[in-house]
Amino acid sequence: MHRLALSIFTVGFCFVSVLRAGDISFAEEFALAKDRAEVLKKLIPGTEDYYYYHCLHYLNSGQHEKAVSLFKPWFEKFNQSARLTEIQTRHALLNYDKDAQQSLSYFKNRLGLSFDHQRITQGGAPNLPVALDPKSISRETLAPHAKLRWQQGTDNYEDAALDWVLSVNMDERLRRHLLSRLTRPDIAELPRIVAADLNWEHSGGFGSFNIHRQLTLVQLEELLKLKPELLQQTNFVNAWISKLHPGDDEDWRRNPAQTKAYLDRLLSFTAKLQPAFNGLKAHVLHHRLVLDESEGDAGEQRSPPATGRSQWQFHGRDHALGRRCR
Repeated sequence: MHRLALSIFTVGFCFVSVLRAGDISFAEEFALAKDRAEVLKKLIPGTEDYYYYHCLHYLNSGQHEKAVSLFKPWFEKFNQSARLTEIQTRHALLNYDKDAQQSLSYFKNRLGLSFDHQRITQGGAPNLPVALDPKSISRETLAPHAKLRWQQGTDNYEDAALDWVLSVNMDERLRRHLLSRLTRPDIAELPRIVAADLNWEHSGGFGSFNIHRQLTLVQLEELLKLKPELLQQTNFVNAWISKLHPGDDEDWRRNPAQTKAYLDRLLSFTAKLQPAFNGLKAHVLHHRLVLDESEGDAGEQRSPPATGRSQWQFHGRDHALGRRCR
């Protein structure tokens, strides 16, 4: 039974293979036909096969004008397909003897060829520029162009250019954008620039930029002369106190002399503050008294700032220095 089924399957497979081998494609039928014009009638008008084989037949038979007439409707329906490019290239090659310039123009555009090389004349005088006009790359030339192109920020300026950009008069928004980019206070007349920004109605106040906290003590003193009211602002006071801190190479926590000098600087500064900072004044005074007591010296008479309280309460006496004195 199994042998019979296997024999039937084998015979059927061979029969189907013979039938498939007998079928030929249209390309083979077109190539072998004695009358190709008759074979072309089997194609459906408007299909790409229709355009392709008709153009191929016209080119093979020397009817180039008829082939070219089909290029436009072919392109409109199927765009620049690979088969259309193949036929157009074939036409350019076959038509070279009749119109060489048209064929060469097609290949230049198709292959993206350019022949702009110039002959090198040995010993000839050069007619090319040998120097660059400094004015074309000067700041006076580039700055107006940059300002016109980037009106909402200063991203077109490198960090190395921030010092001289800040030295010229500019829009308040551009100035604020530049200040937000600064990471070092080594800018000429920086206190004046910061003061001008703080005077603007849309300023975020002192401490809104990182550069405010980077100002040196000398710069803070100059800024305070320009804006005395800053002495009433917490951010400014904290920035000033941070500049009074001993250096990293000073072991002020174990050196009473350095600790005393540090606290004296704090006392001298806090004495200028308004009553709103009496808590800070008392904090510094407390640590100064603790230092005097640790040295067995009653010290000079020191009066706490008047706050309206009947007595003082100091917290953290057992600590070497509080958070504000660190």
